[in-house]
Amino acid sequence: MAKNDMSEVGYAEDLIRSYIQFGCAEIHAKTLYEKTTAELENGMIDVEDAEALQNHLDRAQMFRDDINEYASIRRDIMRKLMDMFPNGDKSMWCQAKHLGIGMMTLFEAYQGSDDDVELLHMAYEANKAFTKAMTRFLGIEISDCASCFSDALKGIDNE
Repeated sequence: MAKNDMSEVGYAEDLIRSYIQFGCAEIHAKTLYEKTTAELENGMIDVEDAEALQNHLDRAQMFRDDINEYASIRRDIMRKLMDMFPNGDKSMWCQAKHLGIGMMTLFEAYQGSDDDVELLHMAYEANKAFTKAMTRFLGIEISDCASCFSDALKGIDNE
């Protein structure tokens, strides 16, 4: 396969964005599973109606299956990154995962706000914490600068 020199970001950065998105999808599926379960537990579903009950149970199972599918894909992407960066620190796996999901979720909170500048600043700070953890996870020079990190992933020397 030919190298894409015109790509604005390297494919490692695309993989990072991808695993974060799958992690976020895991969380959304978990929320939908919890909502579906709570509806049943709180009497919001007519358990006397066998068809409605079965539909609801099937829906809950669908969300459980989604959680497992998304987690499997996320893990595969993260393993691919570890293979690409053999000097990475595997003990940073969970931090890289949680900080990535937290950073993206905080940015979504900003997007859902009415242009709350404080939330945007918090998302920026969360991105710095994520970037620092990600550099450790991949075993590249530790930095909290997203631009420097992006350049490092593409093999560009910033100095």
